[in-house]
Amino acid sequence: MAEAQSTNALVPIDGEYMIEVKEFDAAGKSKAITVAAPTSADFRAWSLMQQAVMLKKGPWQSRSLQEIIYAIAYANNLGLDIMQGDVYPTGDGRINTSNKAKIKQALATGNIEGIEVAIVDTGKAISLDGCSQKTDLECTVTIHVKGWKVPIVRKSQLSRWFNKSNPNWKGRPEHMLELNTVAHAVEYVHPMATESDETPEPVKV
Repeated sequence: MAEAQSTNALVPIDGEYMIEVKEFDAAGKSKAITVAAPTSADFRAWSLMQQAVMLKKGPWQSRSLQEIIYAIAYANNLGLDIMQGDVYPTGDGRINTSNKAKIKQALATGNIEGIEVAIVDTGKAISLDGCSQKTDLECTVTIHVKGWKVPIVRKSQLSRWFNKSNPNWKGRPEHMLELNTVAHAVEYVHPMATESDETPEPVKV
């Protein structure tokens, strides 16, 4: 978006090689954004604009520079790693936190004493678009938390959580169900930011 441009980014800072990306405003007009190529392999040592441009050249190429800058700040404020995919765009201007990031953050609290996972095949036939699993799976996660009298128990079914837009759910449904269930359970130990699927749609005026 036009407001994400920076004239300071046109001045080479770290080296002679320059990296360029294009942003498009609401009218469809493009504007080139150029930054000096980083000379260090340490992502955290790069300037904010260098980080944003490099991400836009890679996994965030379809996102606006403004959204990428927000995502970097979002990840940094939560102590997450955007390069590892701890946060990702949802396509509606919002940012999500990955299941692995939620688990990593919860384990870092030191309050989780153990996690038990049990997956059973219910035998109930299901038909999920492209999914290799033809009968429903139920995952039960039990988390033992330091100082809690009873453990956290969370159950979920593949038929309710299957995400056809993610190829991992089609080819590895059992693994994805387990990861998803654990991530939702540990949020009771270490609540993260409200995700897009939990946030009401903005009111249109």
